[in-house]
Amino acid sequence: TDPATHTQIPLSYRGWPGTFSPRDIGMSDFDFVAMFARHLPGGGVGEPDKLDAKDPNTRRMLVTGTLQVDCLICHDTSGRYTYEPRFNALKAQDFKWATTVAEGLGTISGFRTAKSLADSWRSTNSPPPTNVPAIKYERDRFDAENNVLLQMSKKSSANACYYCHSSTTHDADLAWHSDGDVHLRAGMTCTDCHRNGVDHMIVRGYEGEVKDRTISSDMIALRVKMLLRDDATLTEEKAKPIAEKQLKAEQGRIETLSCRGCHMGSQDTQIAGTALAPTGRLGSPRPIHKGFPPVHLERLTCTACHSGPMPGMDEQVAHTSMAHKLGLPGPERGENMAPVIVEPVFLRDGNGRVAPFKMVWPSYWGRISKDGKIKPMLPEEVAKTVRFPTPSSDEVQRDPYNSKPLTSEQIQNALEKLSSDKTKDEPVFIASGKMYRLEGGALKSSENDAAKPYAWALAHDVRPARQALGARGCDECHSDHAPIYLGAIAARGPVKLSQSVTHQMWELRGDNKAVFATFAYSFLFRPWLKVICFSAAFVVLAVLVSFGVLGVGAITGRARAKQNSFNREK
Repeated sequence: TDPATHTQIPLSYRGWPGTFSPRDIGMSDFDFVAMFARHLPGGGVGEPDKLDAKDPNTRRMLVTGTLQVDCLICHDTSGRYTYEPRFNALKAQDFKWATTVAEGLGTISGFRTAKSLADSWRSTNSPPPTNVPAIKYERDRFDAENNVLLQMSKKSSANACYYCHSSTTHDADLAWHSDGDVHLRAGMTCTDCHRNGVDHMIVRGYEGEVKDRTISSDMIALRVKMLLRDDATLTEEKAKPIAEKQLKAEQGRIETLSCRGCHMGSQDTQIAGTALAPTGRLGSPRPIHKGFPPVHLERLTCTACHSGPMPGMDEQVAHTSMAHKLGLPGPERGENMAPVIVEPVFLRDGNGRVAPFKMVWPSYWGRISKDGKIKPMLPEEVAKTVRFPTPSSDEVQRDPYNSKPLTSEQIQNALEKLSSDKTKDEPVFIASGKMYRLEGGALKSSENDAAKPYAWALAHDVRPARQALGARGCDECHSDHAPIYLGAIAARGPVKLSQSVTHQMWELRGDNKAVFATFAYSFLFRPWLKVICFSAAFVVLAVLVSFGVLGVGAITGRARAKQNSFNREK
């Protein structure tokens, strides 16, 4: 995000639909790490295999050091680890000092930071300046041999997970209304379900994950190394098939850590292809779903009824740790602080089932090529040409994140300035579900695929059965005003809401309005139907009883007459 240019772009190295790769929009790996390292454990693009002075992705790390994996961010249990000093060190590009100051082993005492050093200085070929960030160590943390005792746990605490994975709904800041996740309230922790081995391939816990989770060569190599360590008689050639077999056997347990797999079981989950995987892990109860038509279990995910905030006719704005720097110092975060994320939005997942999602709309200045492809422009590139109005001190104090929407005149003025360079493609502005461009000197807007939202599934907080969607009756989903169908989702971004695209949830899912409306309308007559059915059943029962009484009377009468006749003859 960049408040000055009203930019918000969903980024991912995973290639998920709707996201941009940082490299594709001109952002180097170092820039990505510098922006998001505050909520990254390290490793990945922050710890490249090779540092090259000619490579823009890595050359800066010759000065700052790499962002190595910080095990303490998850596993420290001493209470000494503090996220704010780490954040300050990373903001100053003091990557290789960040863990030291976060753990409280020392403080940065130098006046200069790694950020102040030019790329031309190389720690490998020249001595470091004397005013490079210097560490003033806390001597009481070290023993006589300069060793440090770290208090760690194999199992991470829920608080450690929540630093990066918190999500709050901005509902007038009434966080005390939330009861929290039912599993945590029962005494469980995040890692009870989101488990991992020594390879740190953490189970995400969604249905079908076992099919998406491929066994890579790196996983096999690591397992072979462990087998060779434990059995000196094994050779690498013999250890490889054993490693593959073990990994495949473990794959079968992954599905048991999803909602459905843990509570209800699944015929698709097998261990080593021989026996069904165990269900009811950690004593999880099997839900009864009394009076619940089984078709719901086929068309809905468990999270549709049990996860996230309850749906309403209007979307709710959510803040997340990664997007909004939760847990770190800063001005109060308002509802319109970029990026504006809304929840819950009920869409269909990859299996066609309805599930709750978070959703965000991209907002950026870009250039459209002749073939219709749009490439975003980085904020610094836009800022070189466009000068947006500078807010006053009062406006900054009131709105520190510059969330005031752009006017049509400001958008047109910016596009006109970006159009001055005729050697480049036509500039456009993507925001709130629309694409803005100049046509004949006038500003035009229309819906465009590039402006479509990016959505990702939500699974927490999990609500118990009595708070589940539908627990208060069928009307919660099947009435003529049910939010999961008629809830309005407005594309949020740096323009006025009245100008943004708005869709109801049934439109976003691609449902047939006539079908669900007719079905919902039928619920109006269901009370009548019940009265009629029960009345008819009572009438039928009364008829049967009356005929039964008459039949019994007739039989009794014949028997009595026969007995009298027999007595007379005798």
